[in-house]
Formats: sequence, structure tokens, C-alpha cells
Amino acid sequence: DSKGRVIGMATAIYSPSGASAGIGFAVPVDTVKYIVTQLIENGQIVRPLLGVNILDSKQSRQTLGITKGVLILEVKPGTPAAAAGLKGIRRTESGIIEIGDIIIAVDGTSIEKEGDLFKAIEDYKPGDTVKVTVNRPQIEVTESGEPEIKLKEITFSVKLIASDDSTFIQK
Repeated sequence: DSKGRVIGMATAIYSPSGASAGIGFAVPVDTVKYIVTQLIENGQIVRPLLGVNILDSKQSRQTLGITKGVLILEVKPGTPAAAAGLKGIRRTESGIIEIGDIIIAVDGTSIEKEGDLFKAIEDYKPGDTVKVTVNRPQIEVTESGEPEIKLKEITFSVKLIASDDSTFIQK
């Protein structure tokens, strides 16, 4: 900035002419500090993970009628997320696809989209336990006998795993 403080690190430049002039892209200094510290301490970047795969498409969420939160596609077997009881999408024996849990908060921080989830998890370290609040679709029968999907809010305690933990990461 104008006072000589580092506010980020340039990573790329879009230059139609090929010269060093154009639109620059940078990583914020807080991210640089985190990464440098991780590299010095561990020799690699180790991030906390929930142990789930998520649907990361706004268009797909809208198609499914999900207006808030992040849909869990798969819960990795053997992870603390699986032990806690989180559920991903599954196909029933009759071939019907059941929607999985929809993450709506982590330790009280509202989750609207994928970026919110990543940001909320980054505040923790592998091994930390977080409260994950989900909406779980459940079928209820109305007074007229028609099936209706209702969302039930449930909170789970989930221990975060490390991104380099080979026990949970498929190679």
C-alpha cells in the first residue's frame, strides 16, 4: 500500500500485449502468512477437512431446490464425519436417489455456499472438533396421505482430519 506495507503477493497478470501491464491478480497477505508458516513448519500445506465430498455447483443446488447450504454428496468411510452420522446422497434398493445432509452452519457460522464452508473450516486445525449443523431431508405424510419432504435441523460434533492423512485420502 502507500505506507509500504505488504497487502498481498502478485501471482499472475493478464496482459493482452504480453508486457508487464494489465490486470494483476494477488493472494492476500493473510493467506501468504498462513502458507509460509505451514511450509516452514511442515514442508507442505496441511488443511483441515470434514471428510466429505460436496456438491459445488450453484446451478445444481438450484435445480435440487437447495437455497441455503452445501449438499453432502459422499461421506468418506471411516472418517470422523461418518462416525458422527453425517449422510451423503445414496441410491435406495428401488433405485430412488435420496438427498444427503445439507450443511448450513459450522460452529454457528452460517454456510450459504461452498466458499463459506471452506472459510469456516480454515479457522481450525486438523484434530479440532467443530459443530456441524445440517438440514436433513425427511419424508413425512400429510393429513391427506401425500408424502412431503421436510428439513430437520440436526447438529453433529465432527473432528476435523488433515488433508495429508493417508488413512482417509484415496490415492
